[in-house]
Amino acid sequence: MKILILDDHPLFANALSQIVLRLGNHVSISLAINTHEAFKFIEYGENFDLILLDLKLQGLDGFGFMRLLNKNLISSPVIVVSASHDPENIQKALGLGAVGFIHKSASTEVILDSIRRVMKGDLVTPKDVEFQNTKQKQSIGGPEQLTKEFGISSRQYSVLQQVTNGLSNKEIARELGICESTVKTHISQLFNALAVQNRTACVTEAQRLGLL
Repeated sequence: MKILILDDHPLFANALSQIVLRLGNHVSISLAINTHEAFKFIEYGENFDLILLDLKLQGLDGFGFMRLLNKNLISSPVIVVSASHDPENIQKALGLGAVGFIHKSASTEVILDSIRRVMKGDLVTPKDVEFQNTKQKQSIGGPEQLTKEFGISSRQYSVLQQVTNGLSNKEIARELGICESTVKTHISQLFNALAVQNRTACVTEAQRLGLL
């Protein structure tokens, strides 16, 4: 499993990498201190299974980095690892496609458990913060506007379109050039955003709301 850690504090980044290595011998880690370095890895063909991202970075911040990921259709799941306790930052990060939010003060056990849960397709947020589902039952615009309203990123929307075409997770992964575990993560996020429990209901609800 390839993991990118993007954090401009070397001491914390190194400490986090040592924690992440406890996931097993199958883990390899790349470190970047800014978005420029991070995108160098991606431009050189690295396909990360997970990105651990700080919000406060020199130059382009973590939110800007997630927007770049969306713009470039890079589907690696993102967990924000931040010192922020602000619920608005958490909602904003999830709205941009993050699949998890971990506080930097979290214990080793919490960090590892959060990563394992995300790789299984769960959405992970701090227990003391209620993430308000922004779902609304009335159609208020075209697909682009609606995906924003429902907190669906462009990456997730691409997966939704493939689900609508009847493709399996493996076929979607091949079609979009991403890992199958990443597809599972995005589908889980779509289920959460649309408050459904299976693929058929997901497509039906997306069509009813005008997302497709």
